[in-house]
Amino acid sequence: MRFVLEETSWTWDGSDRDAYIERIEQFLDRLDVARERDEPYAASSELLRQQVLGTNELSELLWNQDLPLNLPPEVSQRIAALFNSLPYWDEEMDWPAIEVSITNHVAMSPSTALAHKRVTEGSATACIPLPGTFRGRCEVVVDGRSAQVHFVVDEASHREFFRDAFDVERPNEAGLEALASHAYPDLFFLDGVWGELRHFEGGYARVRDSLHRLLAVLDDYGAWVFTDETGRLSPHEPMLDNEPSKPVTDQLIQQRLIGWGFDVAPEKPNVRDDGVCRRARERVLESRTLYCEWHYKFGYVNRVHIHPPVTESKDKLIVAIFRDHLPLPGRY
Repeated sequence: MRFVLEETSWTWDGSDRDAYIERIEQFLDRLDVARERDEPYAASSELLRQQVLGTNELSELLWNQDLPLNLPPEVSQRIAALFNSLPYWDEEMDWPAIEVSITNHVAMSPSTALAHKRVTEGSATACIPLPGTFRGRCEVVVDGRSAQVHFVVDEASHREFFRDAFDVERPNEAGLEALASHAYPDLFFLDGVWGELRHFEGGYARVRDSLHRLLAVLDDYGAWVFTDETGRLSPHEPMLDNEPSKPVTDQLIQQRLIGWGFDVAPEKPNVRDDGVCRRARERVLESRTLYCEWHYKFGYVNRVHIHPPVTESKDKLIVAIFRDHLPLPGRY
């Protein structure tokens, strides 16, 4: 279980029906993303029973068409599909608590209490609330014990949760590989690359923090850096009207990545021209041989080699090689 559905965020005062329905649709969209990424979620049986509009329980609010919410048919169908298939975690375990403090807001939320318990036990678990209340990393206190619990409502908070999961779970290589596709969903990790962590001089621990900062930047911007033909240094810069396309040169790629604090560079031509050196940087994806010359150096020894997006990687930037060093001309 990676997510639990937070209960108290569903409270509604009956005003601005359209905005409340939009929040429900955002909630359903986030669950769709979690399902597509194979990230399990569950609710407590309290979710549908809690009073969210006067004395009306959530189940009444969602399905009683005489109440002021009266969901549109398309939203109602999505809600029905969710609750018809939703697992309830409290069918298999007791509530760890019901009263919690979320950023100094006292709430009756058994699912937040469960997320708190799991986080303190080293199992990264986040809450998915109805958007518009809690978001991102929040301090949750249960029985006087504080922990940082994530509240996921959009793509940014979704990725932030999984990126922080590395700190919560401190996984081994297998665990890193399992978490990576969730923390960095727009990167393509070649088979076996996580097993190469042992080749880092000083091991994974030596590069850990820098590596995850690099992967986060590459996940957020890497494909754009290698393919955008507007000439901008950042996707946050405004687009100019009627500007012709510009070539994505090596210099432009380097300038873009330096803007996020990473000096990523291609190998020099003599490396490409040396058969031994070139083959050491080649990897095969399906039937395509990739020359993975772009690399980032951690200090003087350890390197991450990447490759621009290709069709076989589903247009995602490729993370290809983790190594202490690869042969250089005249030095092997």
